[in-house]
Amino acid sequence: MAFLEVKNIKKSFGKNTVLKNIGFSLEKGEVLAIIGSSGSGKTTLLRCVNFLETPEKGVIYVGGKLLFDADDPMIKRESEIRRNRLHFGMVFQQFNLFPQYTVFDNLVLAPKLLAKDQIRSRGSYRGVASFKQAQASIISEAEQLLEKVGLTEKRDSYPCDLSGGQQQRVAIARALALHPDILCFDEPTSALDPELTGEVLNVIKGLKSSDSTMIVVTHEIGFARAVADKIIFMDNGVIEEEGTPDEVIGNPKSQRTREFLARFNRFGD
Repeated sequence: MAFLEVKNIKKSFGKNTVLKNIGFSLEKGEVLAIIGSSGSGKTTLLRCVNFLETPEKGVIYVGGKLLFDADDPMIKRESEIRRNRLHFGMVFQQFNLFPQYTVFDNLVLAPKLLAKDQIRSRGSYRGVASFKQAQASIISEAEQLLEKVGLTEKRDSYPCDLSGGQQQRVAIARALALHPDILCFDEPTSALDPELTGEVLNVIKGLKSSDSTMIVVTHEIGFARAVADKIIFMDNGVIEEEGTPDEVIGNPKSQRTREFLARFNRFGD
């Protein structure tokens, strides 16, 4: 079994079926890029995979563990969904940083809350039994993450004092702070000016070299080709084509994929 297994995912909003029996797999350390036109179901698929949406049908495994089964009401309980969501880190289009907190506080807030909860309920957090020890580890890791995304000097700044690219890099560090098994990006550069896009893409490229498992919904076709191990092209709620970057982008078999890529090459969108 692959590290991530997604099988037969179906999701509807009212009478509109957005995802039609979607399935794919991903090995640990691989990067999957999901491309396609607006409305094809890309973001909805990502939100279903990390439990921000609940599919009507399908199963999801991570590391051989069943995290979701649409036919099992126990797995669909909110407490289970919150716990299983910790396997995933999410980086949104609009950053979603807490404006009232500094950059550093944005990074340590969720890990501290999680540490308190797990020490209380399980007796330990990441191998330590005291919150004082956990807090010291969380602070040290946050400092390392800020260095990793190149923002050490912005430690005490507030989100309003940062550029869009800097805010997105903080959002990436915040997602990493919870040690997710899989890091998910939903169009991470769509809210950025073109000159800021490169700095965020470079951070994501750097994460690939550290063997992070990632799913990236993106409109940056060149980036997808350079970084992804696998590419999925979605159209009208189905996976129209999937394979390596050379297969899907370099030599697409589907007429719909060829039309999409030709439009991209013509207009750069």
